[in-house]
Amino acid sequence: MEDRDDLRRRLENLEAAVAALQRSLEILQTAILREDLSASKVPEPSTPSRPSEELAAVVPAPVTEPQTQAAESPSLRPLRPVTPSQADWLQNWELWLNRLGIGLLLLGIGFLFRYAVELGWITDAVLVAMGFVIGTVLMGLGWRLQRRAIFSQFLQGGGLATYYLTIFAAYQFLTVMPWGVAFPLMVLVTLGAFFISLRQNRAIFAVIGVVGGLATPLLLSNPEMSRPLALASYTFLILLGSWAIYAVKGWRSLLLSAFWLGWLMLTVSITVQRLDRVVVLQAILVLTWLGFTVLPLWYQWRDRDSAGELYRPQQPYGQAIALFNPLIALGLSASLWQWSATVTGRGFIVFGGLYFGASVFWRRLPQPWRWVYSLTGLVLIAFGIVVRYYNNRFILAPLAIEGLILHYLSQHYASRTLRIIAHLWWGLLSLGFVGQLLFTAADPPPLLNLAFVTHLVVLGAAAVSIRFLPPPTRPLYWILGYGVTMIWLQHELAPFGTGAATLVWGLFGVGLLIYGLRRDTSAVRTVALITLIITLVRLFFVDLIHLAPVWRVLLFMGFGLIFLLLSYFFRALWRRSPVESSRISEETPSNESEEHP
Repeated sequence: MEDRDDLRRRLENLEAAVAALQRSLEILQTAILREDLSASKVPEPSTPSRPSEELAAVVPAPVTEPQTQAAESPSLRPLRPVTPSQADWLQNWELWLNRLGIGLLLLGIGFLFRYAVELGWITDAVLVAMGFVIGTVLMGLGWRLQRRAIFSQFLQGGGLATYYLTIFAAYQFLTVMPWGVAFPLMVLVTLGAFFISLRQNRAIFAVIGVVGGLATPLLLSNPEMSRPLALASYTFLILLGSWAIYAVKGWRSLLLSAFWLGWLMLTVSITVQRLDRVVVLQAILVLTWLGFTVLPLWYQWRDRDSAGELYRPQQPYGQAIALFNPLIALGLSASLWQWSATVTGRGFIVFGGLYFGASVFWRRLPQPWRWVYSLTGLVLIAFGIVVRYYNNRFILAPLAIEGLILHYLSQHYASRTLRIIAHLWWGLLSLGFVGQLLFTAADPPPLLNLAFVTHLVVLGAAAVSIRFLPPPTRPLYWILGYGVTMIWLQHELAPFGTGAATLVWGLFGVGLLIYGLRRDTSAVRTVALITLIITLVRLFFVDLIHLAPVWRVLLFMGFGLIFLLLSYFFRALWRRSPVESSRISEETPSNESEEHP
């Protein structure tokens, strides 16, 4: 009964859509008939070559004399686009007018109260009573006008907000209401908001109840509610109510509000200086983590075999909650027990392994949630590694392996979101890797240390990751990886002197040039030539100054011989394509004939 206007509007939109589909079907039938008649070369109706029964078999009953219609209207009228109904336009304006109206009304009431108090017209007790009266009037009008859904919703929401503000002002500023009365009234308003949301099937009232209920300990600050256990227990009771409503209604705004505000209030309760009954607080954290883990998954999964599941939209907000939920829970647990960095890191790694194992081995887990649990496990493991081995340079190797796994999972699940996260992961990892190469010296002995192996693992994981990338993204990864590899060679060969890096760069460029010639790959040849040019610049502007005379002579003569050998064997190394070979063979005789007429 309450949603009669909404139901009528939906029926009007449905009738318009059906009419448009019927018109499209008639136009398609007419077009198909013309095509069939032109293909079979059917003469005009005046000739008796085809009986009328055959035309009736081709054309539905309502379509009569199609050839005459086609002759009269050689071009079909375009299908009229379906535009949003006027009711939607009016609803948007009504929505914004209601928002402005209720906001201005509440501001006006607040200014009236303040003005009246300043002039001494009314006492504090009368002011509080007026607030309750105004809230009751708004609630009553909204309940009475439920046929006007949007108008009623804003009236009742304004009434609930008036109740909360009145109780808050009566306790904090006017001090006419003791805490023993204010707190039960706040709880009563919260329960009323939950009841109205279920009775009228409106999510906004449940959200107001959750926000007001969780904010009650902050609005009514009191030593009793400042205890960690009392605050955490009250927060968990409000979360239980929101979970019960979400299990029935599945409102996204309610779940998100409960998640962020609930964990915020639990964080406030945990960060109090004096903590007692730590085990009970930990139990509340575990139950909260369990509720936000199970509830979104269960709601999407419970009716997966019914026909209604086909029309139920996916819940990316539930998947986002699944990613942040264990991070917050483990962080608060570490703060509660005051774990060391070692214990905290191990805890994150263990929980990350459990999440990742669930995504791999739990076959009944829905497909959209598999990559979320995999990503959550990898993030937890990475966070644990960073916390546990923060000052260790070798953490880059396991983080690079996780980046490789992310790229594999993005291809396996065909997830655009996971691919973007993998790109960000490798971007941050590359910045850390390049910073380590630029600002730290190579460990002794050169090329025989753990840092060298770590760098090889990072570069190898990056090279393998490119295999799981879409083709348009691979060249960018190859170019960036090549630049990082040149920096890494400079870093590792620095103990041998400046000439060692120049020699390896040159040999690397020569090897790439030979590979590009043999495979006839222009991109590889271009990179090889750029490498050789950079090597020559380094040879003249760095090595010419810093190298000893003997090494300078050997390096210049060595590169000269290498370039001469390349020029001599260039044509033999180049495995040209057939088109290029034919073009060169056509040009060569003409040149010889010009030289030897």
